[in-house]
Amino acid sequence: MREAALEYEESHAVTDDITDALVIREGNITLVTEKNGNIPEGEEHGYGLYHRDCRFLSGYTSRLNDRLLLDILSSDERDYGSTVVMTNRAFTDDRGRPVKKNTITVLRDRIIPGMVRETISITNHNQFVVHASLTLKFEADFNDIFTIRGITGKQSGRLEKPAFNGNTLVFTYHGKDGRTRTTTIQFDPAPRCTDGHNCTYQLQLQPSRTYKLELHIHVEEKEEGTPKESHLSPMSGLTIEERLERIRASYAYTMECCGKFGTDNLIFNRIFLRSLADLRLLNMSSHGHIFHSAGVPWYDALFGRDSIISAIQSMPYEFSKAKSTLRLLARYQSRTYDDWKDAEPGKILHELRVGEKANLNEIPMIPYYGSVDSTPLFLILLAEYIGWTGEAGLFHELFEHVTAAMEWMDNYADPGDMGFASYIPRSPKGLSNHGWKDSKEAISRSDGTLARPPVALSEVQGYFYMAKVYMAILFERLGEREIARRLIHDAHEIKRKFNQHFWMSEKGFYAQAIDKDGLCDVISSNPLQCLWTGIVDSSRAEDMVKRMFEPDMFTGWGIRTLSSREKRYSPLGYHTGTVWPFDNSIIALGLCRYGFKEEANRLLTCMYEAASQYPRYRLPELFGGYDREHYSVPTRYPVACSPQAWSAGTIPYMLSAALGFIPNALDQRLTLIKPTLPAWVEALKIKDLTVGGIPVSLEFKRIGTDTMVNVPGETDLDVVVHY
Repeated sequence: MREAALEYEESHAVTDDITDALVIREGNITLVTEKNGNIPEGEEHGYGLYHRDCRFLSGYTSRLNDRLLLDILSSDERDYGSTVVMTNRAFTDDRGRPVKKNTITVLRDRIIPGMVRETISITNHNQFVVHASLTLKFEADFNDIFTIRGITGKQSGRLEKPAFNGNTLVFTYHGKDGRTRTTTIQFDPAPRCTDGHNCTYQLQLQPSRTYKLELHIHVEEKEEGTPKESHLSPMSGLTIEERLERIRASYAYTMECCGKFGTDNLIFNRIFLRSLADLRLLNMSSHGHIFHSAGVPWYDALFGRDSIISAIQSMPYEFSKAKSTLRLLARYQSRTYDDWKDAEPGKILHELRVGEKANLNEIPMIPYYGSVDSTPLFLILLAEYIGWTGEAGLFHELFEHVTAAMEWMDNYADPGDMGFASYIPRSPKGLSNHGWKDSKEAISRSDGTLARPPVALSEVQGYFYMAKVYMAILFERLGEREIARRLIHDAHEIKRKFNQHFWMSEKGFYAQAIDKDGLCDVISSNPLQCLWTGIVDSSRAEDMVKRMFEPDMFTGWGIRTLSSREKRYSPLGYHTGTVWPFDNSIIALGLCRYGFKEEANRLLTCMYEAASQYPRYRLPELFGGYDREHYSVPTRYPVACSPQAWSAGTIPYMLSAALGFIPNALDQRLTLIKPTLPAWVEALKIKDLTVGGIPVSLEFKRIGTDTMVNVPGETDLDVVVHY
């Protein structure tokens, strides 16, 4: 029954490597290319033009006189646009004249204002006319993202022959799901297109002159027989320049938010800016609600856990995403019990897909609810949001969803009657593991055997504990003291049982999980997230912290997902030895909660130094778990998503941890617990940080090992600093 699930968890793509990909994205359109701007021929790769879980372009290459060009510069710094500069290889032109290498420059400039607009500029640096051909070759397989990842079979609909008419090339696919998907490429000027794939320009390149051409690539999905107008985007009706102005204004707002946080470390400032820009790049919309897409290209969709955590990480820098994410997840909250989708009433979704495979019900992500932690995290995000904004009205607005989530936690989250929050997978094409480490081999014991359901993960006990405590506080504020008392009682009971049953005294550490057969006794990062939630007995925290920084867990670039001493350890195992930035950010918050500020800043330093080694200062989804003493840079994971939402949120969240922010907007108070700047930052200034809509400016200055806080100007906010 469960065997079919295995392929889903382990496959990311047929491709071997996307570490150098150029990624540009805007709205719900994503373009992933090689460094030279090409989408390679064939289907055995993950590059392409994506929209709504479908690849609308699977091939796009450029050749000058049948020879590939050499890329000499490429950049996707604009996020919604990319620039590639290329030059020619030596060739003989159409008149038999030799053309030396590096004498022709080709510039490809792309932006995504509701579609892909590409301008190609070709400059001849020779002192003679060059007669040559430029050929652009296009392919469109319309494969579903699950097909590209090697999980499901190829599309079973009808692909029409490409149609070229004047200056327009059209690829059309009629899906089995009753939807027509179309890629339309408009050329100016028109090329010669003989076979529907190769579009050729016969060029006469004058000396020291530039020849330009422009392409517009539109993607569309609509139900058969549905008027085109009903599928227009919010920017339809606007000119390209008007669309670009809106996009630039949105990024300018991100820059403005980043500009309110400044340090004397220019590299860190750039990393911080990249983090917020990536969170903006990953904006996605559904039913009028904007949320963070989980990551490009494999997880470019709504994921409950990912969207919640990235929204938590991005506060206090941006609040609206948390609010819209909560509303959207509430909209999709399960109301039924469904084995196919691993759903129960009140549960928050794990993943929502909208491609052909989902529409045909070949996969359960419609949406899929195989996540044991999205529901408590939903409640935690709500409480965190109210803590920063004071908008208790959102609690009232979502009250039915809050109570449904709490009822799920009480009535459905222990399917094996273990006495712990746990999971038993039911869907034949779902996930075997329902925590954030959801790959098949992620949960194991020291003898190498895999966990068997029911499985109770250590960090999930912490999420449940934290959600109960947070909800108790909110219900107490509403005057619902009896409900609050019950929630606190439940939380204390969760904490008691966790510390009694998960603690491994001989190892000075908590177990990764408890399954059908007992303790999953490996040393892993799972229980380290429990520090964030406060479920760890304070008498055991120091032992945990000492253990986590031993060489088998700490690489010098961060904390591994699994100890290098464990049998299932692999430095490139997806959840069995790699380093995940978001995991380290949550661990750092937990270290601060228990007073281990120096150790938290040690992890912040790791992430800062790792980010400084990556192009564009962008932390990827994960990187290899190799020891830093042997490698001067973090080892790349070949098919990691980059950007990834909760990796983008890592640095901002760890900065919040270092500064010790504890907001209480309902009481108009901001508490700073032992603010501590890392050794590579002397001073930090924050302008107009808001708590409950009340602005406050803060200045931090490191003097020796101490960090002092100054509140310049006047504020109506009560600022309390505990050194």
